[in-house]
Amino acid sequence: MLGPSIAETMNMKTRFGLFTLLLVPALTGLPASGSDEPKPLFADPIGAPMRIRDFTFPSYALLNFAPQPAAALGKGKWALEAQHSIVNNFQVSSEVEDYLAGARGEDRRPLDALDAEFILGLSEGDGFYIDGEFQFTELLFHYGVTNRLDLGVGLLFVNFSGGFLDGTIFDFHDSFGYGQQGRDLVADDQFQIVIGQDGTGLALLDGPASGGVSDPSLYFRYFLGSRGRWKFNLGGGVKVPIADDDGLLSSGGLDYGAVLTADARLQKTAYLFNLSIVEAEKFSLNGVDPPLLTSLHVSWIRTLGRSRKTRLSVQLLAAEHAFRELLDSEISELEVQVTLAIKRSTPIGILGFGLTENLLAYDNTPDIGVHLSWGYLSK
Repeated sequence: MLGPSIAETMNMKTRFGLFTLLLVPALTGLPASGSDEPKPLFADPIGAPMRIRDFTFPSYALLNFAPQPAAALGKGKWALEAQHSIVNNFQVSSEVEDYLAGARGEDRRPLDALDAEFILGLSEGDGFYIDGEFQFTELLFHYGVTNRLDLGVGLLFVNFSGGFLDGTIFDFHDSFGYGQQGRDLVADDQFQIVIGQDGTGLALLDGPASGGVSDPSLYFRYFLGSRGRWKFNLGGGVKVPIADDDGLLSSGGLDYGAVLTADARLQKTAYLFNLSIVEAEKFSLNGVDPPLLTSLHVSWIRTLGRSRKTRLSVQLLAAEHAFRELLDSEISELEVQVTLAIKRSTPIGILGFGLTENLLAYDNTPDIGVHLSWGYLSK
């Protein structure tokens, strides 16, 4: 487990790394904006990774940057993207798991008010229990204003459910001898969240009444230039708080951030690095001011076959949890997840399918995610 001093040190190192990378174009003599026009994204058959981002609670309600290529769309070009994701969350601290094991035995039932009171009363930052399934449908539109500058807008539709994947995950863990991390102590198909310490915090024992549209996000991407096989892009974004923050659809605050992209493209393989930093104003449900959040996406893409219409990708995400300063426990650790995805170019657009699994960090990162995507690039 990472202690606070290690987490703070890691955060400072991440921010310093971002600052250093932002200086790379200037220090390496990348071309000025008026020269060396970039090769548009449409000319590259390797394409882009899937839009897998931080879907943990409550990070999905904050500004997020998905992995993206460095190449620009090109002036007057546009792109549409749609992605549907089902993400299953079961995140319980060791203190809460020990409590449930002692209080339940073999009685699998949802949390009640007494359970919530115990979890909220923990004083060592171990009071967190997140059990639920989130479905996200994300729609994005991108437009190439110039050969270097793209603008985009994104909408996220959120739906909450108890979790029809619960039984599948339980059986998978049981069949392969993995621990259940407390799943065997509570009922399946529930949506319950209890987070806090010293008697205060957030307790949702019945879950939200319904889903809806989250806050819109506005983006820009600017192609900086290239050096050898490497291309560099600087982007930014802002999330406007207009959705219902009481229904878990919004953080209730204005978010803004920046992302630096570096990618190298060989004949059939691409390597992408996206380093982002987000300043979130607040999370109104429990009055928490989220810390400065950093994340790193690393993507490997490989084209398959002679037609090069099929692309296989492996995508790694490392991110900091929005509640890491509220709770000094497993939730303070770095979130790590890996995605295996495949995309195929078809006459109706680019279709994609991906599976996400938590990696190294099991108590603060979603167990599994399933993703379907569609994209269309103008000619």
